Amino acid sequence: MRWCALVLLLVAPGLTIMVGCGYYLLVDLGALQTSYHHLENLVAQNAELRQLFIADAQQNAHRTNMFAEGVWFLLGALLAGLGVHGLCVMPRREKPGAEARTGSSDQ
Repeated sequence: MRWCALVLLLVAPGLTIMVGCGYYLLVDLGALQTSYHHLENLVAQNAELRQLFIADAQQNAHRTNMFAEGVWFLLGALLAGLGVHGLCVMPRREKPGAEARTGSSDQ
């Protein structure tokens, strides 16, 4: 019963957060690269300062989004890791009537 609680409360939500935030992290990575190339093109064309400020603000917005999504991705990984660790260190139950396999016997 405890393993079910660990899976339902830690592992599954952690993996769900990782998948969701990882997807949007990659989406924002593409948007950041596009906005960065747009800013580079404006700089190469000697655009007005107002246009440069707007392009830089758009780029910084994508950087902020990527930071936030990266933090949530890592928090999801932490949750999933805690759940997996709990599953690994959980003592195993022995079947009733089964002799313990310690290597010693009552002979």
